[in-house]
Amino acid sequence: MTRVVLHIGTEKTGTTSIQHFMSLNRQALLANGVLYPHIGQRKDAHFDLVNALHPLDNNGKYMEFLAPVKDSSLYLWDKLAECIKTHPDKTIVISAEHFSSRLRAKALAFMRDFFKLHDIEPEIIIYLRPQADYIESSYSTEIKAGSPKVFPKVMEQYQSQPLRYDYKKLIDLWSEFFGKKALKLIPYEKSSIGDDIRLSFLGMLGVTDSSSFDFSQEKLNEKWSNPMLEFARIANARMQHIVGQERHDFMSFAQQLIDSELQPQRTRLMTQAQYNEVVAFYAESNRLLCAEYGLDRETLFIDIPKNVPFRESITTPYLTHVDFMQLIYAFFKCKESM
Repeated sequence: MTRVVLHIGTEKTGTTSIQHFMSLNRQALLANGVLYPHIGQRKDAHFDLVNALHPLDNNGKYMEFLAPVKDSSLYLWDKLAECIKTHPDKTIVISAEHFSSRLRAKALAFMRDFFKLHDIEPEIIIYLRPQADYIESSYSTEIKAGSPKVFPKVMEQYQSQPLRYDYKKLIDLWSEFFGKKALKLIPYEKSSIGDDIRLSFLGMLGVTDSSSFDFSQEKLNEKWSNPMLEFARIANARMQHIVGQERHDFMSFAQQLIDSELQPQRTRLMTQAQYNEVVAFYAESNRLLCAEYGLDRETLFIDIPKNVPFRESITTPYLTHVDFMQLIYAFFKCKESM
């Protein structure tokens, strides 16, 4: 029986790094009996397999940041079926975080039936990040993508997104279609994944010798400071006509100015009270997840959080008026010197 490993996320758990690594090392993986197939338009991840099923649970709509699938939804899954039949002696790895964030019951039923038809019991790998960290990182991604949303709005909404942040509900959904034994849950923290998520993932695949792999890393998903996020949020709200490469160049220039002029220190978007609120809200659900899915721990996340200062209060600005004027002054100085 062909072994199929389905890496479904979650988002903000090093998925981009894993996918780039897998794509970069296709030949070295093959030498270890692992096939990372090129299915769809994208080189690194299998987003197109997700997008093909996305309309089933999302009112007929494809994912908004990808081009619509031109062929029928079965086309790309037929390509995967062909891959499975052609490589019965390989471990086939499929990776896309949007499996977990975008697909629901109808798409999961399709996938369950697809794998049953091909006599496959997929192994489903999912990394889980502490919810408070996930909320902050998700907000950062939204701002980078062009959202003008203020962070307090996120704190008003997170409890109404159970299949994103309540891991017990998310895992129960997947378990309903694939069974508990198929799911391999890994807390996204150092005690569970070590120093390198890529080595963790290789270990999950059963690859123990990493000496032949290329671990060079491109600059992926660079973190923005809180002042940069606030500057970008304001720009998103007021400069919607700047898009594409022009927006990318503008934000890169702004980030350089903020780093050089303000030299911001890393701080959290949340206050200590907001952080405690999130941790408390998911504590029981996380505990039940550990108990029901055989995780050998009483609570899902056991590492001591990194010592990063919290926001002082909910009214503390991420970017002060003085900071903003300093940036404008530096901007004009740069323009004069060009």
